[in-house]
Amino acid sequence: MTIVKLRRLRGLAATAVWLTVRAGGIAGAAPAGPPSVLLVTIDTLRADHLGAYGYGRIETPNIDRLAGRGILFRQAAASVPLTLPSHATIMTGMFPPSHGARNNGRRLAPGPATLASILKGKGYRTGAFVGAFPLDSRFGLDRGFEVYDDRYGSRNTARDLTFVERKADDVNAAAIPWIAARRGEKFFAWVHYFDPHAPYEPPPPYAAGYRGREYDGEIAYVDAAFGRLIAGLEASGLLDKTLIVLTADHGESLGEHGEATHGIFVYDASLRVPLILAHPDLVPAGRTVDVPLGLVDLAPTILDLLGIPVPAGMEGVSTVPLLKGSPGSALPALEKRDLYFECLAGWLDRRWAPLRGVRSGPWKYIEAPQAELYDLGSDPGETKNVLSAHPAESRRLGQALSRLAGADPGAAAPSEAMSAETRRKLRSLGYLGGGTVPASAKPPDPKTMMVVDNLFNNAVSASEAGRLEAAATQFAAILDAHPEFVQAYEYGAYNLYKMARMDDAIGLLRKALTLDFRTAPLLSRLGLYLQETGRTEESVAVLEQAAELGPYDTEVHNDLGVGLFKSGQAARAVEEFRKSIVLDGTNAMAYNNMGNVLLATQAFEDAGAAFEKAVSLDPRLASAHNGWGAVAYRKGAVEEAVGRWEKAVALDPRQPDALYNLGRAYLRLGRKKDALSRFEDFIRWAPERSYAKDIAEVKTVIEKLRKEIGGSA
Repeated sequence: MTIVKLRRLRGLAATAVWLTVRAGGIAGAAPAGPPSVLLVTIDTLRADHLGAYGYGRIETPNIDRLAGRGILFRQAAASVPLTLPSHATIMTGMFPPSHGARNNGRRLAPGPATLASILKGKGYRTGAFVGAFPLDSRFGLDRGFEVYDDRYGSRNTARDLTFVERKADDVNAAAIPWIAARRGEKFFAWVHYFDPHAPYEPPPPYAAGYRGREYDGEIAYVDAAFGRLIAGLEASGLLDKTLIVLTADHGESLGEHGEATHGIFVYDASLRVPLILAHPDLVPAGRTVDVPLGLVDLAPTILDLLGIPVPAGMEGVSTVPLLKGSPGSALPALEKRDLYFECLAGWLDRRWAPLRGVRSGPWKYIEAPQAELYDLGSDPGETKNVLSAHPAESRRLGQALSRLAGADPGAAAPSEAMSAETRRKLRSLGYLGGGTVPASAKPPDPKTMMVVDNLFNNAVSASEAGRLEAAATQFAAILDAHPEFVQAYEYGAYNLYKMARMDDAIGLLRKALTLDFRTAPLLSRLGLYLQETGRTEESVAVLEQAAELGPYDTEVHNDLGVGLFKSGQAARAVEEFRKSIVLDGTNAMAYNNMGNVLLATQAFEDAGAAFEKAVSLDPRLASAHNGWGAVAYRKGAVEEAVGRWEKAVALDPRQPDALYNLGRAYLRLGRKKDALSRFEDFIRWAPERSYAKDIAEVKTVIEKLRKEIGGSA
């Protein structure tokens, strides 16, 4: 039987904030036309860490008030415990095998319509405001959005192990004005907060208030940011004209089943998510629904509430009958249907067995080398595998899984598809060795590999914390014991790069490639390291192959452009930078690099425009300020150039080009002491490998300046 309960509201005084009388009518009056939609997704948020879901150790008053104003689903679940694939399911109403984005870093398939594209076609203005790199526009979720704001900074992802992100209040700073400007228009706004994702670093005062429980502190901070978003909606007079949907992409294991975070297992600790819908006319207030449903159902439900037909290709179903508590044949069908879930990251990144499964009513079946069956009604923590006690149920769910899963997950293998020409070129470079470490005939069960996974996470954390020797030892131990751990080659090489062990980093990546681990990220990182050690021609050859394997990787095109410029191919370099920008219009580094090429070819107006665009996208990008200063200097605007270069040095005191340029400019202006100071800083920070000739020249200038300044003192 369907359980649809009325909940008693907590804190009527606080709830009253949502029920105020406004000019033009009383809250709850029928809006004119279909409502707007505000979709809020909070990354890595467990449902059972919110007050509205019964958690008493946290303060989440704003989300709790939303639950009191709307309907709360207790048994909502993601289809995959990873950011990009789960959001792809939310936006398309499709399971991962159909929409194609089956791991972070993979791209949404070109076919599926998205919620944004459907609503845009119905006259809605569409805007997205995302908090972190996994949802970067390059991965395809910008489809249908007029505005896709993913401006979270310009760290080159080929050089970093952790995700680039921005705080929830920074996301709000972009989202709230856009929403306020939509008065009188129907809009679909998607706001994504990344903060609860590891590492857990809540800002003050939540860091102190939740010391020792930093994950909860991040959630409490996001709740406050969500409250400010809602306040902005209300201040614009849009609150009662907007369908508000709040959910998460996945949960967080927090040590359950031995998993520290998420991304490997498919237990409910990392799949169960909050889901709350609220609108004064379309959604009944104060209800709780206990019927299992998936995030795959969210897009069809939103469309149904708006009176828009659900496309035939969507695999989710509308849950409007549950929202309204309607009797009839629809409810049993919703209760008993099979919901697919998966996680292939262990297979794609580590060569561990993929995990897939089906949820049906209280039953949850997980396909693995040691299959599992749980009765969530009596065992919500999934602690007792009852597979052997229920063979008929296991067989039925296994058959349902075969029907829902489509192609075998091995089709999404770690080695990307490769043309014969690419294979020939890589073999000529010595990067294909015939696969001396073949894929395991029987990949290990992830349940047996958590010790290794935790060691890998520890190695990444050690590297990010600057404990490079310890990290190198851990990465080496992982690869000695598990030479098929693909991701450990990439991350281990980056750690060696940070240790300035460039030849070792390149050697480790070459080993991975000769073992037939041919992926765009591995080739991209190798090409970058070859470039930085002066092996430009080899770098270009490797990066060209990386671009073929990963044509949607904006960083590959950017790095290839740098290599082409260094090899004297300026026109081709600009072409690659343009490709990078087409894939990611907010790629400030690509604009910066294109500006450098245009500057070198004396196209000063175009170079200045490129640097100006780079700075507008990332005001903290020191190299772009340096380039813009160089354009001003070439035009004779020396004081303007000095201002730009000083800004670059203020942002990055180790910026060698800006320091060198300032020294030269101050000499021209007769400011010898300032010139000496900047030249000394240049000598201190300029890397010998790249600036040997300039360093020798500047040392001579410094010696002369010291004599002149000393003689005049």
